[in-house]
Amino acid sequence: MQSKLLLSLAAILLLVVSSCATKVNFPVSKVAPGADVSAKVKGDANGNFKIDLKVENLTSPDRLNPPKEMYVVWIETARGTKNLGQLNMSSGMFSATRKGSLSTTSAFEPKRILITAENVSTNNQPSTQVIIESEIFNQD
Repeated sequence: MQSKLLLSLAAILLLVVSSCATKVNFPVSKVAPGADVSAKVKGDANGNFKIDLKVENLTSPDRLNPPKEMYVVWIETARGTKNLGQLNMSSGMFSATRKGSLSTTSAFEPKRILITAENVSTNNQPSTQVIIESEIFNQD
């Protein structure tokens, strides 16, 4: 009876630990030092990875040198770099703070997240104009 209880508790603990999201750390960007970026990555039961990215205080891409049209979010994986899509930025009605977010699911396990400045969002590889990149992380 006691061994069944211990086994049940171990299974519950494993389920709770595996369902926790990984918080992704972004060092201060040399290109956009005022940008505040946060992300969480969480694996699901199907082996996919839910990625939630939030950005504040990121300057408009047309103010960069050289100017660009948009920001694109990428993940580095064991199978190469994957384009997650365009980061849509906006300012609030009562605040000048520029905010953006991207929520998506990927079949590829991310190891690092990057934001680049691009002229189109459909590139297969990121440009060399990396605005900010996360530290390398692992799903635990």
